[in-house]
Amino acid sequence: MRLDTILKLFLLFILLFTNQASAEDVKKAEDSSDAIDIKNGAELYKKCALCHGQFAQGIIGGLYPRLAGMPEYYVLEQIKKYKEGNRSDDFSLSMLEIGGMRDLDEKKSKDLAAFLAAIDLDKHYPLTIPKPMQGDPVKGKELFMDDCKTCHGKKANGKAKKDSPPLAGQYTEYLIRETDFFKAKHRYHDNDPEDETFDEYSKQELNDIFAYIATIPFAPEKGYPDVPDMPLIAMVKPPVPEKPAQPDAPKVPERVESSGNTQSVKIESITQTVLKMAIKDDIKPDDAIEAMKSKALELNMKAVAHQPVSKELEARGIDSPRLEIFQYCNPEDAMKLVKFNTIFAAYMPCRIALVEDNKGKFWLEMLNLDMVINSVALPPGLNKIAIETNGKMLDILTAGATGEF
Repeated sequence: MRLDTILKLFLLFILLFTNQASAEDVKKAEDSSDAIDIKNGAELYKKCALCHGQFAQGIIGGLYPRLAGMPEYYVLEQIKKYKEGNRSDDFSLSMLEIGGMRDLDEKKSKDLAAFLAAIDLDKHYPLTIPKPMQGDPVKGKELFMDDCKTCHGKKANGKAKKDSPPLAGQYTEYLIRETDFFKAKHRYHDNDPEDETFDEYSKQELNDIFAYIATIPFAPEKGYPDVPDMPLIAMVKPPVPEKPAQPDAPKVPERVESSGNTQSVKIESITQTVLKMAIKDDIKPDDAIEAMKSKALELNMKAVAHQPVSKELEARGIDSPRLEIFQYCNPEDAMKLVKFNTIFAAYMPCRIALVEDNKGKFWLEMLNLDMVINSVALPPGLNKIAIETNGKMLDILTAGATGEF
């Protein structure tokens, strides 16, 4: 039995048997260690924001879904599934390692779920969900009301008693992708391995349903929790120094670390532009490099350059911790982005650095390109390329850090 549990039981024993406590005191003692901490949830979310965005709005194109406003019961259930290996889709490893889910205990999970449920995107980042071009919302409404309303609610906002998620306000491409996962049994619809619901629909019928869902404004079944001002802006707003630097003093970039960091994953800037992930202790750096090579080959990301910086320094007689930089690119995709806007050339090729810190610990580091993607209005086709490229780089980095590919 955990020490905190023993102490709580002891406190309850004293309160009950000395008759010095009211029922309210007992309830407070029971709940003291379980009180939801929204601000802690915001800190924990900083790692999630690498993919899901500053306001948990997700990414247009559906690679990363909207999390803002998702009910606590559903978020907690998905965290549990990821940790237990019951969501065997293409993103599980990234969610566990980069998103920090592996480190979430029950209390942290509840804090994170409460934070997400309390985000009202209409106040921070209003979304307009485009409907499928081939979908007919009128026909889709009829199908939805016949087959989907019972579990997901007539307004597609989910039902707690059914453990069903909201569908309204979610990206159509994400819904299509997850439907494909259900059909392929990579996920189980309604937690039922035998469920064949989506096999009964034609592609056109599904497009009609999604077209109708895209017309429904999102509103949580029980509304948004009554919480203080959300600490969303503070999550990404750079700190303002109290005193300006002296004119003759060299300006050194301030290093700001997230208090939500763990020993294995750190976000180096409060603007969340850099991701660094620790290489597991039982994995040698050379093995991490081989894992990245294999993953890049699998994802059709060409390794275009390798700079063994520390080896070059050692050849000059300079002792140096290990530092190697690996560059990857899909030339066709790169040219499409640069033709649209030349600023993307500054980020190419995509880089992952293998770094040994002063304590001899090895890390893999890369730019988080989502912040660039979100700052430039890209047409749908190019937006998809940019998002998928960032996702592939995350997969390559994760493969190297974990040795799993």
